[in-house]
Amino acid sequence: MIGVAVLLIVLVLVGWGVSWMLAQKPATSAQQLIHRHRYEEAVVAASSDPLHRAEALKLLGRFEDAIASYERSDDPAAREGIALSLAHLGRDLDRAKALMEQTIAQHPQILEFQALGLAYILLKRGERDAALRLFLDNAVLLETRFHDDYTDPDPLLAETLVMFAALMAANGDEERATALRAKAAEWAPRSVWDRH
Repeated sequence: MIGVAVLLIVLVLVGWGVSWMLAQKPATSAQQLIHRHRYEEAVVAASSDPLHRAEALKLLGRFEDAIASYERSDDPAAREGIALSLAHLGRDLDRAKALMEQTIAQHPQILEFQALGLAYILLKRGERDAALRLFLDNAVLLETRFHDDYTDPDPLLAETLVMFAALMAANGDEERATALRAKAAEWAPRSVWDRH
């Protein structure tokens, strides 16, 4: 009798554990493919998820296609994605700046990353002094984030590293910029950031 009761308890616990695991929100297959550096496959897998599709397209350097995909997303991060894609293309920089400023005002997330994005856009617009002021105001926080929080290689953070490198170079620290570009290439091999 005790054996049956123990067996029933074990079965209930196992059933509960399986149910709990299935209830957790798994990473989408597109996210998994991105983290495996299979960006082309991630584009296909994310056909019904415009935000993840855009992120995969951006990793491939297909910024125009990424913008089109971001424009189909309701996620606030999509506006930031459009702004940065425009900056990488070096076009519509007034729109890029406005989008980034609106995103920061309406949907503040990790502000030092958003400030880095805006500083990068300002740098691309030729506003070097303003870009460096904004960058230097956030440089310590950015360093801390990458030293303490974001230590695992993440292809989705490679773009941030490339922008960080561009601003470090503009600030005259080419050695640090080179190290950041190398880290971006390591975190997102076979991506646009690997070839940047």
